[in-house]
Amino acid sequence: MKRGVRGERTRTRRIVRAGCATLAAGCALFASACSGSGSGVTVAADPAAAVRQAGTASSRIGSSAVATSVTMTSGGKTEQFSGTGSFDFTRQIGSITLVVPPEVNAKGTLDEVVTPTTLYMRPTGSTAKWVRVDSDKLADGDLISAGYTSPVLAFAMLAGAGAAGGTVTYVGQDKVYNTPVAHYSGTLNLAAAAAAASAPLNSALASASRSFTKQSVPFDVYLDAKGQVLRFVAHFAFPAPAPQKGEVTIVSSTDIYDLGKPVKVAAPPAADVLQAG
Repeated sequence: MKRGVRGERTRTRRIVRAGCATLAAGCALFASACSGSGSGVTVAADPAAAVRQAGTASSRIGSSAVATSVTMTSGGKTEQFSGTGSFDFTRQIGSITLVVPPEVNAKGTLDEVVTPTTLYMRPTGSTAKWVRVDSDKLADGDLISAGYTSPVLAFAMLAGAGAAGGTVTYVGQDKVYNTPVAHYSGTLNLAAAAAAASAPLNSALASASRSFTKQSVPFDVYLDAKGQVLRFVAHFAFPAPAPQKGEVTIVSSTDIYDLGKPVKVAAPPAADVLQAG
């Protein structure tokens, strides 16, 4: 009887050990499946380097649809701008239909064409001449003067990610327009971005670095499996114009989607353009 009991106990221990081993293997497999890439995006070992490289990778997208939003707050008042359009990254030109506050335009929307050197604007549906504004005459280099951040400038800004004592960290997995992305957050330095950029983007970024209250810009960026930017969010601040006091804060968001979508956009003919005073 005792021998039988001991045999049963030995067999029970073997079963328990085998069960534990199977459970451990199952847990390891489950953990591997959860931590693996699966439907997610591989996390970069060096987040700052991945974000800096994303700007270059994104400039090769070719063309895409773009959605933008800007929230501007000053003196307790908040204004919202939003728009949709498309960009040709190879030619560095895009168009946006922008929804603006009534005090900016009574009709509520503006059509804009933007290049790294020039901004063209007119009310949506208007047959009036386009108003041309040269970027080098804008204090911020047209980083947000158009009512949004051009994705071309957004890509160039990422070259300053983590520079001058800044940091970049991985936040987690997310989706942008149902595409899996890796979310990174940190600060970028506008002067460093300007130094890394080629003309004419370097001039625009250098102007912005001198105009904003701080050269260190908090940002969030969402990269797809190819390391391309699908969403970029930046937080800017600059001194409020006189006689106001304090500063104007801006949150600018740029979404890139429908990658490779054919884009037909051109600057307006010279005969249809008025130079801003």
